[in-house]
Amino acid sequence: MQSQFFIYSISSVGQVGAWSRYVLPFATDEWCFAGESLYVRSGDYIHVLDDEMLGDEVLPSDIRPFDGMIQWAWLDFGQPGVTKSLYGFDVVGLGNVSVSFGYDQSNGGYFTDPYTVPADTVPGMVIPMPLSAPSLSVRLTYDGTQAWQWNAFTLYLQDLRGMS
Repeated sequence: MQSQFFIYSISSVGQVGAWSRYVLPFATDEWCFAGESLYVRSGDYIHVLDDEMLGDEVLPSDIRPFDGMIQWAWLDFGQPGVTKSLYGFDVVGLGNVSVSFGYDQSNGGYFTDPYTVPADTVPGMVIPMPLSAPSLSVRLTYDGTQAWQWNAFTLYLQDLRGMS
C-alpha cells in the first residue's frame, strides 16, 4: 500500500509557486510537522523525512537510493499546434543530471534518449539539442546516490511560423 501527498511551495522571490508530488512506499496513518521535520506514522513505525538522507529506508538500517525526477507538462511556448524548433538548453543545479525531451504530446511515451550533462551548463556554450515539435516536455533525472538540487532550466527556441 502506497501513500502520496502533494505540497505547494511558494518562493519569496516573485511569488512563484509549484506543486511537488511525493510517493511513500507505505500506508500513512498520521503525520505532523515538528520544527522543520515531517513525521509520518505507519502502523507501529514512525518515519522522519530527512533532507540529508540520500535514500529510502525500506527496512531498519537498509537504505536504498532512488533517482529524483522533475518533469514539466507539455509546454506550447506560444501558439498551440505551431511547430517550434529547439536548438539548445542550459540547466543550473547540483549533482549529476540526465535530460530528455518529450516531442509527441499525443503519445506521452515518446521522449529522446536521456543523456547526462554537467550540473551547471551556463558557463560555456549552450548544450545543443536540435528538435522540432508543436509542444515539448522536459524531463530531468538526478542520480539518487548523491545530493542534488535544481535551480533553473532555459530552453532556446525558434518559432517556425511563417511571417506575414
